[in-house]
Amino acid sequence: MKPFSPRPAGYTIEELSTIVGMSARNIRAHQTRGLLAPPVRHGRSAYYGPAHLRRLRRITMLQKQGFNLVSIAAMLGTTTVDRAGQLDAAMADIARDQPAVARCLERHGVLGRDETGAPAVVRASVSRAVTDLAVAGIPPVAALRFLGQFMDRVAPLAGEQLGALKAQAGGGSAAPRACFADLLVSAFKIAVENAAEVTFPVGEPGTWPPR
Repeated sequence: MKPFSPRPAGYTIEELSTIVGMSARNIRAHQTRGLLAPPVRHGRSAYYGPAHLRRLRRITMLQKQGFNLVSIAAMLGTTTVDRAGQLDAAMADIARDQPAVARCLERHGVLGRDETGAPAVVRASVSRAVTDLAVAGIPPVAALRFLGQFMDRVAPLAGEQLGALKAQAGGGSAAPRACFADLLVSAFKIAVENAAEVTFPVGEPGTWPPR
């Protein structure tokens, strides 16, 4: 392990990765699981301190002893903050300040209402993605605003491509419609993952435009 001299701002994720011998991806995964507290942010930069370093070394030691992450979480406890609360607050902000975005998300089946009538994300996959992005420093409001804009662009394309797929399948088909949707989703996911590898190269610090 290559030591680094302490500095007031702490370590970048790349430096921390080198010190503990753990990939930046795994460090972020530990944050998502609640095993590691979020870094301190200064502008667009994130820094980890001695407490993060001690925690990761403890996790690494326990893993070498054969403990899985569930057991480690039980032994060390988690540092997960109220991500659901952050998402609820973002929903309230959007409904109050950006009604057009709220209507867009409702139209696409992303946003609904809970038992109290408050706006709520009704897609579990979206909730997980938005909270994971929040851990990485991307505000939930910004992520949901982008999602609404994206859904407006991609929905017509989805209908067009499903129509083309139906035509190639011979019009009527005994296959459940979910099968066609799954095929299209899989293709789109691969395309996005390929684009992400080019857009966000490994080791490049993440950035996000200001709110």
